[in-house]
Order: sequence, then structure tokens, then C-alpha cells
Amino acid sequence: MLTPLRNMLRSPAAGGIFVIVIIAMAAWGVTEIFAGGSSASLVSAGDRAVSDRNLDSTLERILRTQTDERGRALTKEEAMERGILDQIFADMTRETLLTAYADKQGISATTDAIVENIRTDPIFQDTTGVFDPVRYSQLLDNNGFREADYEADVEANMTLLRLGGVPSAGLRVPTAIARLQAAYFGELRSASWFILQQSELPPIGEPTEEELQALYEDRKESLREPERRGISLIHLSPDDFIAQVDVIEEDIEAFYEAYKAERYTGPDSRSFTEFTFADEATARAALGRIAGGAAPEAIETALSTELKSGRREIITNERLGEQVFAGGAQIGSIHGPQPVGTNYVVIRLEDIIEGAATPLENVREEIQEELARQIALGLFYDALPQFDDLLGTGAGLETIAEGLDVPVLSFAPVDTNGVTQAGKRFLPLVTAPGLLQMIYAQAEGRNTERFGEDETTWIARVDSIVPERLPEFEEVRERLIEAWQLQKQSEQLQAVAAEIEASIADGSSDLATKAATYNAAVDTLPRPVTRENTEFQLPAPLMSGLFSANEVGETFSIQGLSGQMIIMQVDAIDRPESETLDLLAQASALEIQSGITEDLFRAYQISIADDVELTTNGNAFNAYKRSLVTEQ
Repeated sequence: MLTPLRNMLRSPAAGGIFVIVIIAMAAWGVTEIFAGGSSASLVSAGDRAVSDRNLDSTLERILRTQTDERGRALTKEEAMERGILDQIFADMTRETLLTAYADKQGISATTDAIVENIRTDPIFQDTTGVFDPVRYSQLLDNNGFREADYEADVEANMTLLRLGGVPSAGLRVPTAIARLQAAYFGELRSASWFILQQSELPPIGEPTEEELQALYEDRKESLREPERRGISLIHLSPDDFIAQVDVIEEDIEAFYEAYKAERYTGPDSRSFTEFTFADEATARAALGRIAGGAAPEAIETALSTELKSGRREIITNERLGEQVFAGGAQIGSIHGPQPVGTNYVVIRLEDIIEGAATPLENVREEIQEELARQIALGLFYDALPQFDDLLGTGAGLETIAEGLDVPVLSFAPVDTNGVTQAGKRFLPLVTAPGLLQMIYAQAEGRNTERFGEDETTWIARVDSIVPERLPEFEEVRERLIEAWQLQKQSEQLQAVAAEIEASIADGSSDLATKAATYNAAVDTLPRPVTRENTEFQLPAPLMSGLFSANEVGETFSIQGLSGQMIIMQVDAIDRPESETLDLLAQASALEIQSGITEDLFRAYQISIADDVELTTNGNAFNAYKRSLVTEQ
């Protein structure tokens, strides 16, 4: 009696039956026998609801893939502080609203559709492509899913996909509009240009005293010097303790051995027999004999057999490659059948050849540095209580620095952006988070509090305060002369460019002649470009001017780099032929339809919100948030 039952459970049909049973249990609520305790409803609509348990399990699953800036796993409390929890709740609220509406309209995913979706998902299939109920349960468990929750997610995703297709169901883009957009984006243009250099124009000369005085009066606000502050700083990090670390040879060797396979060994290669069959049914019929170790030549139904050795890339079928080179793949395991071209392939893994290990000598320095860094990090954390003790005694920066054996860094007065009067910027001042804001909140001679990130700590003192002031005319004379000359040069460049445009437009000259006049070379686009050009990195103003022109021969100019104007002329405008336009219009129609569908669905959601009564329990949500603070 038990033997036929075991055989039936191993068959492909058993997988489908297993899923149907799961879905049926979920539909009738039988799975709730596995849930412990009651759950508060945070949001509900129709027969749909989100409990605090649903929210908590969803948050836990998402946090499996979330890390902070240093690659460490986030806690629930940190996720709440970063707004991740609020976003999850908003997404689940939206999903509840939409799926409740789908229930009302009778377009929710059916049990049969959910079963088929799960049964045909390759991730839940065994190496022969059959749904594996054990693998299904294990994968869900490994990823933090209860089966009922996962099936509910599948149902919701399928339902939302159906609902999203409603607005576009009867939408058809008129051919005329599609052709118009295709003509717009399919148009090709060519152009030539040259660069007008300031150095080719007559010298500007020197300003008069009256012109400088006028410029001084006009620019008083921009000339005003902001308040600046002199700063002394202690910056403590693990780097300050590296010199104190002595990494012994035994530790280096132990680290190498511990991580040899993971970090210092190249990818392994595999030896396998590849059996090729004409169709899937023939391939499956041969699985038993292949698994039993039959010689390749004994499989008469195979179109071909071949013994291969190599790395992952020699297997063209993605699923087969993942299976054969998976970490847990066993010698003798069977994989497939999977389609490759018009045939079906089965692979038997014959051997696993380990990759070559990098010698210790090649990575000794790298390991030594990593271990030294780890030890220095420990010394850094050990020093923090001493830092705080010195602060508690009221010690000054110099005394603290002496006690910690680190230097005091002093900087010339800087403004709130960390810039000195001479325009210099000090990296330690602008990289310390919030340092300048804290400095400008302190009185002269006062220290900031100790602050910083996990592996860096800072404390600073305001040494001096230089109040804001307007420099006297004579102090900024040279700056004013330079500013006047730059302004006049810019005006001169623009005036000459305008004259060139006008002379080309009235036919009295041409682009090549004008380029030669100013010792410039004419450049031309190698090939015509469209409005969506990605081949040539033309500045946006040039592209805009090129496609704003109404006719061939039109000329325009734009500012280039400092001391340059670019003079461009449109050489050709080629619009798509009728046959080409019809082909381009098909793609344009899909693009237009996609954009309109998104807009319609946003409007559709507004009407759904009016049609479905959504209840949100803010008190329960806030209570859940409070529980996270004490839970960590």
C-alpha cells in the first residue's frame, strides 16, 4: 500500500496536487491554525486587511536585503528611522485598496491561476523541471515566508497586474499621432561648426578709474567678506592606532586558512556529460537510465552525447548553468531536461575540479593590513571612554590630544562653506558631518561636543572670529580689473558671434570663410543624428539649437568653454520616408500607449479610492512603531 503512494508522491502530478491543497487551505483559512495569537488590523478594505503580523513579517523579509552605508544589516528601529517602514505601510495600504476593488469587480486572480503560477515557477522546480513541494517549502522558509503569506502575495501581484491592464484594454493610439511622434523622433539632422576663440579677437584694453569705481559700487554685495572662524580640531579614527598594531605570522596564516576557499581560491570547473534529445518527452524517458549511471553510448534515443569540462560559461542554458555550478551540486546529479535551441538537453555531473588557490605570499600584505585595521578598530573603541573621561574633567584640546597621543589640527579662518579668504578649502572641515554648523553655533574659545560616525569621532574649538566686512576699493582693485575684462571679453565674443550669424544669414559670407577669418577649423558631424542621439556627446544647447532650426543653412551660436563661442550651421534635415515612418510609428504607438496607460491608471486609482471604503488604524500603526524601539 505504501509503495504505490510513495511512487505517486514522486510523480510530476503530485506537485500540482500539493499546491492545490495549499491554496485550498489558504482560501478556507485552514492555515491560520499555524498562526500564534491575534493580530491588530492596521488597514482594511472589503475582505482585505493588513495586520501588524503581516507588516512585521514583510518588514523582516525586506530587511534581509537592506544594509546601512557600511554594509551592516539594518534593525527594525533603524528601518523605521529611515522611513522604510512608512514606505512599506504605504505600499501595503495601496495594495489593500486596489485588491479590494478587484474583488468587488470580480477580476481577482483565481486559485487555478495562482496554482499554475507557482507550479511553473522555475525556482520551485527540481533539476528535471518538475515542481518540488519540499523545495517550495524550504525556499519559503529560508526567505522568511509562511506558505499562506507567499500565496497571498502571489495572488495580490497577479491581481494588481490584471487591474493595471484595465485602463489600456480599450486604448488605441490614433495612427496620425503615432506617425507624428515617429516623424519627430526619427528626423535626422547634420551640422557643421567652428569655435570662435577670444584669443583671436582684439585685446580689450584697460578700464578707466570711473569704470572701476562704478563696478565696485555695483558689486559691493558680492565683494563683501563673510564671517570666518579659526578652528582647532581633534580627529580620532582607527587610523590613529595602526602604528600601535603588531600582526603576528600565526594570525595571518590562520586568517588565510579560514578564508582560503571563500576569498583566495579561483572558481572551480566541472566535468559533465551532456545528452541532447529531439524533444522533452524523449529526454524524460531517458532520465532513469542516465541517473543510473548508464554509459553515454547506451542512451540510444539521444541525438548526441558529449563529455565536457570547463567553467560556468560553457553551458548556454542559464538554468542548467546555475544548477550544474551551484554550490550544493553533487557528483552524479542529473539536471534538465531544458530547451537549447530546438532540442532538449540533460546534464549528468561527473566531477568537480576545485579552482587554484592564490599562494599566501601573494596576499600576505593584504591580510596583514586587514587584520591591523581590525585590531586598530578595537583600540579605537577602547580609547573612547578615555576620551570622554578627559572631556569630563574639563581638559582642553591640547591636554586631550596629549592623553590620546593624537595631534591637534589648526586651520586658518573659514566661512560656513569651509573656504578661506584665499579660496582654499580644508578637506577635514568639509568631510566632518555637521562640523561647520556646530562651529558657527559656538562662541569664541568654546568647544563643540564630541561627535562623529561609528569609526570616527571629532571635537573642535573656535579659536577666533573674523567678522564680515566690505573690503576697501584699493584692496580689490585687481579683482575688479579682472572682472571688468572678463565682462568686456564676453560682450565682445557675443557681438562678434552675432555679426558672423548675420553675415551668413544675408549671404555676404559663409561658415568656412568666417572660420578661416578667425583661424578656426570647421568640424562636421560624422553621421546625421536624431533628437535622441546617444552616439555623439554634443552639449544640450547645441542639440537644442540644431533641432530648433526651421530650415537648412540656419546658423546659431552658443557659449562654449571659457573664452569660446560655438558657431553652428544646419547642413541637412532628413525626414523619414513613408515606409520607414510606418515602422517607426508602431514603436511610437506602444510608447504613447504606455505613457497614457500610466496616466489613466493614476486617475483610475482616484476613482477606486472613492468607490472602496478604506479604513486605516493610525493608533495601531503607531503602537507597532513604539514596540520596535523597545524590541531591539
